[in-house]
Amino acid sequence: MAGFANNLFIIENSEATYDIQASSKKAIIFAPVIIMFLFAVFLFIPTTRQATLWMLDENHPVELLTFVFALTGGIFGLALARRARKQGEKTLVVNFYIFFSVALIFIAMEEVAWGQKFFEFDTPTAWRAINLQGETTLHNVMGLQGHSEILRLIFGLGGLVGVCLSFHLYFQKIGAPVILLSWFLIITFHAAVDVYNDFFPIEPRFDYYINRTSELVELLIAISGFLYVILNSKMLSTMLKVGHP
Repeated sequence: MAGFANNLFIIENSEATYDIQASSKKAIIFAPVIIMFLFAVFLFIPTTRQATLWMLDENHPVELLTFVFALTGGIFGLALARRARKQGEKTLVVNFYIFFSVALIFIAMEEVAWGQKFFEFDTPTAWRAINLQGETTLHNVMGLQGHSEILRLIFGLGGLVGVCLSFHLYFQKIGAPVILLSWFLIITFHAAVDVYNDFFPIEPRFDYYINRTSELVELLIAISGFLYVILNSKMLSTMLKVGHP
């Protein structure tokens, strides 16, 4: 009971910790639930199903938004790592933000096949031979194609671990904000169901929709990664103002 009360206190206190408004906090907490719910409804309604599936197609709105949020988050993350180094933060803090930011940029570039979808350049012959989609992507090569749900599951679980670490003083500066918990729970749940469905197929139509909505989960990953960087940047600034070690 004390732990639950403590978590509620941290959620309430997040407005001061991350220098955000109460409305912004609520929007962050409920946004992934609303996004998933709306897409589920639009997929269920026959008149909106095709338009929703179109949005989930490659090189369409959901994928392009994933690219934008992941790339922006990665760039801001590298700037945060640079600022953290100048402020004399621990090597762990600086290196983690560098690693996380590079990972976000990698995700962004994989989404657009490293620019191939924008500039339409040819895939090198050797790479085309091992890439099942004939693109310059790594996640579509033989052995990785069709198994990206494992990576989504790792991200979701990593986010949940990050939230737990935010309660530990030593890891506080790299921990994930507790107000991102809903994002990581949805990502983890969807990816876990996807992994289970690979080994124990539930139903063909279910498999089809779980695969299509994986693009939406990738967008949640990109947005949550972006929010993680922005919120923690605000947290470090707040700590610097109050003289927190």
